[in-house]
Amino acid sequence: MDKAYKIAVIAGTPVDTQMGVEFIERKSHEAGITPGFVPLYCPAAADCDEQVKFQYSDQDGKRAAMDNIFDPAIEDGVKDFFIYCNSLSGAFDFDAYQLRKSLESGRDIHIYTPLQIYRKLGSQYGRLGVMAAHNLSAHGIEEALMASNPDIYMIGTGNMAIVRAIEDGLEPAEIVRKLGLDHMIKYIEASGAEAIVLGCTHFPYIGDELAKLTKLPLIDPADEMFEAMLSNAR
Repeated sequence: MDKAYKIAVIAGTPVDTQMGVEFIERKSHEAGITPGFVPLYCPAAADCDEQVKFQYSDQDGKRAAMDNIFDPAIEDGVKDFFIYCNSLSGAFDFDAYQLRKSLESGRDIHIYTPLQIYRKLGSQYGRLGVMAAHNLSAHGIEEALMASNPDIYMIGTGNMAIVRAIEDGLEPAEIVRKLGLDHMIKYIEASGAEAIVLGCTHFPYIGDELAKLTKLPLIDPADEMFEAMLSNAR
């Protein structure tokens, strides 16, 4: 990579937006990319409550909120947008928005979302456990999985209590213990899941603790999002 690329990292709250910035910095370092990606911090909401209200708002309101983030970034030369939020990805049609912004700006805009990865992931599994932030997000993930495999069986959970505990800075082991996530893992396993999708970008925070509870693979879609972005940059 012979130049630096500005990447707008958009997530639901300041906490997961910062997680996205740190994720891109870490992945860039691991890949030995120089001068690499320059992640820009672009939260869509001030906190969890505002995030949920936004995701359940009407499409015009969502589009206006996205315009307030995208338009200044595009004017600043940004062409790549990393949606580090499963819930946001499922609540807004970023594929159509990408086309719209490319036409409006006359630039080749790229938007990377978890749902793009799920549309491919469905063909690799027959049964998947999905941990989501809430049920709107779980629904969006299920639709994306079924796009590549109409027969896939999804065992889904939506639990904002996990997100709030992470936002509050609780230690991963304490979150797993307090919220009884060992029981949730057993339920997913008993339902025949072949893997567990971390369907919220907050959840890698507790990934190491979850891994102690199961031998099932834990899937983080952000890894493939990063690879797709890297491939386009090269």
